[in-house]
Amino acid sequence: MDLTTAFDWVELLAERFSVEIDEDRTIAFTSAIARFAVSLGEDIDSLGMRARQHKLSAEEWGQVLHLATNHETRFFRYMPVMSLITNFAIALPNPRILSVGCSTGEEVYSIATALIGANKVSFAVHGIDISERCVQVAKAGVYRAHPDIGDSVSFISASGHRTFHMWLRDLCTFEQHNIVGDRKIGFERPDIIVTQNMLIYYRVETRHQILAKLASMLPPGGHLITGPAEDARWKSAVVTRISNSNASVFQKV
Repeated sequence: MDLTTAFDWVELLAERFSVEIDEDRTIAFTSAIARFAVSLGEDIDSLGMRARQHKLSAEEWGQVLHLATNHETRFFRYMPVMSLITNFAIALPNPRILSVGCSTGEEVYSIATALIGANKVSFAVHGIDISERCVQVAKAGVYRAHPDIGDSVSFISASGHRTFHMWLRDLCTFEQHNIVGDRKIGFERPDIIVTQNMLIYYRVETRHQILAKLASMLPPGGHLITGPAEDARWKSAVVTRISNSNASVFQKV
C-alpha cells in the first residue's frame, strides 16, 4: 500500500469530519480501510474514488469513521481519575457529568456505579462519541462480566453477559457527536467534564480548541479533567489549573 493512498484517506477524514489521524496510526488505519473495501467487494482505490465523489452511504461513512477512531476502554480504567470524579460529584446535590470520547460506554457506567457505591442516587452522566456503532453498544448496556460490576447495578443474562438495570441506564445517556463539529452537545451545563485518551489523537492547536469549547460549557466552580499531559500545556483565563499528579484538572472561575 503506497503512502499516497494512506494520506488520501487521512485527508478525506479531515475534510469530512475534522478528525485527525496521528502519523503513527496512518498505515494501520489505511489497512483497516482496505479490509473494509474488500468486504464490500471493492479495493481501497475504488472505495476512495466513491468517497471523493460523495457516493458513500451514511452507513459506509460511519464504518470508515469507526475504523479511524480509537475505542480502547474498560471499566474503571484509571482509578485516580475515577476517584477525582467521584469526590467532586458527591459534593454536589445533583451532579451532571459529561464523558467526552466515551467509546462503548464503560466509563459512563463506571462513573454511575461508583456514585451509587458512594450512596449518591441523584445524578446524570452523559457520554458522547464520534462513532455511532460505539454509541449503540453503550445504549444497550450489555457487557462481558466484570468483577467490579455486581448485582446491585446489573444482572447476568442467559449468555453470561452483564446487563445494567434499567433504572441505572435511565441515569446514563449517550449521543453520537463530533467534538470538533459545530453541533451543540445535548447536555446542558455539566458540573464535571472528563476526557481521557481522546485528545492525544489531535494536534496541539485542535486540543486547545476542544478544551476551550468544553470549558465554556462549565458553570462557575465546575471541573474539567483530562488524562496526564493530554492538555498540551493549555492555558485559559476562564479556568485555573489544580495541581494533581494523576491528571490535568481545571476549575472554572
